[in-house]
Amino acid sequence: MKRTIETDLQHWKNQASRKPLLLRGVRQSGKTYLLKELFGPSFPKVHYFDLEQNLATATIFNRDSLKSTELVKALEQISQDTINIYSDLIILDEIQASPRALTSLKYFAQEMPKAYIAATGSLLGVSLGKASFPVGKVDFLDVNPMSFTEFLEGMGEHRANATLKDLIFEKSLDEFYHNRLWGLFSEYLSVGGMPEAVNCYKDLRSKSLFHATEEVSKIMNNLVNSYLADIAKHSGNENSMHIAEILRNIPAQLGRETDGNADRFRFKGIIPGKVRYRDLAGAINWLVASSILLKVPIANRGEQPLSVWESCTRFKLYLHDIGVLSHLAEMPLLKTDAFLPGFYKGWVAENFVAQELTASGISQLHSWQAGKSEVEFVLQSDGISIPVEVKAGRRTQAKSAGVFAKKHSSPLVIKLGFWTNSLTDRNRPTLNLPLYAAGLLADRNRIQSCFNGT
Repeated sequence: MKRTIETDLQHWKNQASRKPLLLRGVRQSGKTYLLKELFGPSFPKVHYFDLEQNLATATIFNRDSLKSTELVKALEQISQDTINIYSDLIILDEIQASPRALTSLKYFAQEMPKAYIAATGSLLGVSLGKASFPVGKVDFLDVNPMSFTEFLEGMGEHRANATLKDLIFEKSLDEFYHNRLWGLFSEYLSVGGMPEAVNCYKDLRSKSLFHATEEVSKIMNNLVNSYLADIAKHSGNENSMHIAEILRNIPAQLGRETDGNADRFRFKGIIPGKVRYRDLAGAINWLVASSILLKVPIANRGEQPLSVWESCTRFKLYLHDIGVLSHLAEMPLLKTDAFLPGFYKGWVAENFVAQELTASGISQLHSWQAGKSEVEFVLQSDGISIPVEVKAGRRTQAKSAGVFAKKHSSPLVIKLGFWTNSLTDRNRPTLNLPLYAAGLLADRNRIQSCFNGT
């Protein structure tokens, strides 16, 4: 299960001095595996401490003094091994289980800038209470579900992955390669990017597709149940019920519109008596802060920064993983020779694009709506706003994107849908890309070459 974030881990390691590293992400997104199995072998020794499962380890951070040298000695007692802070990797797993351990990262940063301290955290920001967060004393890396390219690599589809990464926007892809990628893309929409599910599907796929999907479904069921258990543990009884209901309601929210496109979040009809934003804001923010949901504000203008034109009550909510969405919506395994059946096709495609853009490093997504025109996503690059329309079917018209581009002087229109890639130039350059290439849109050089003529 190779991950692109490994490059960032090596960059952190190669610095002359460094702050402790904190990997954030939902449960089972692969944080621990990344540190122990992929990153760990580059160190002479790895010292692993699970603060959620091992109470003895968590207890050593409850002392009055958080002096780094004393903490390292205490960790050596726990592991019964010598720790060389100049060469060994120290992993503090599930650090949110011990708020004092999180505070200790501040002192490691100040007193041991040469040490290799890496921590993982789930539900950071929703389970720490009044704990002191080491602001400015840690480096962050977000671990998302596996992107489509990571899925291809994990499935052993190395040639397909290379074809996608080398895609030239302005040049149409050969139909054979396009069909191959489209088939794998259909599988990804059902399986998603949670590493355990991908690994299971890879092992069983060639033996029995039915058995593979059944086992993936079990993994997804356990994953959702773990989310619900975390919600119950960290949010209080009444609030936890509201949070759980919102999570279960996401497929219905996204598929509300009969045209198949994702609708903005509606507050009425989820919980009796809760019909306004203020009634559900806390529960929604909990799910967003825990990285279970992706929140996409809807701006009513296209000038940057788009955050100026958003409203706190108008937004879309997507699942962090397309496989989790497929499981909650009880979608059947998608055919590999056709696109999404049924009226829900648009919102599934949008959820995929939101997940891909997030995984590619775009930290804040925006949608746009004005009158009857709506653009699913807007890219912001060097003062330029570029509309991205998602077309799940075979329709190629992108009228709303054209309206946006004309109104806000966008040099390019991007359409993601059921076609191979091409660049047309009528009134303004229009880039047509297959949906599976959405993760490549974070590459500014590729985008700029489409309207700069380079």
